[in-house]
Formats: sequence, structure tokens, C-alpha cells
Amino acid sequence: MDELNQVRVISLKGGEFELEVKMTEAFIARVRQHFGLLVGQPLEDDHVSGYVLGALNTAVVKAEQQVSQDAEQPTEVA
Repeated sequence: MDELNQVRVISLKGGEFELEVKMTEAFIARVRQHFGLLVGQPLEDDHVSGYVLGALNTAVVKAEQQVSQDAEQPTEVA
């Protein structure tokens, strides 16, 4: 099956939630690179969900750090 430009629906948390991902060429290449997968190796749902959830976690951590840094800086009063 050609996975390019297909929408992959992945069950999360025992089927309670679903992750829907459009499998673009750039996204597939990034996930393969992240996990060190060769072209012939299958790209499993666990790879896709692990990459997406890891990227989301990283984004949340960075946002929380930015909020903390902004809160520590004094606010100018005009």
C-alpha cells in the first residue's frame, strides 16, 4: 500500500482516542530519519504516534518554559 498522502488513523489509549495524520512525503521522511528507518523498513503506527506525541510534548515543554521566563521578567510600567 502506498502510504504517501494517505490519512492514517491510529488508535490511542486502547481505542479511546484516535490520532489522524496525513502522511506527506516530508512527514514520512522526518519520522523515518528520527527512528533511523531505512526505505524498505515498514513505518508502523507506533513510529508515527510516538513521533507526533514526542513533538507535541516538546512543544508544550518549550511553551511552559517561555511562560515561566516571561513571568520572571519585570513588567515596565508607563
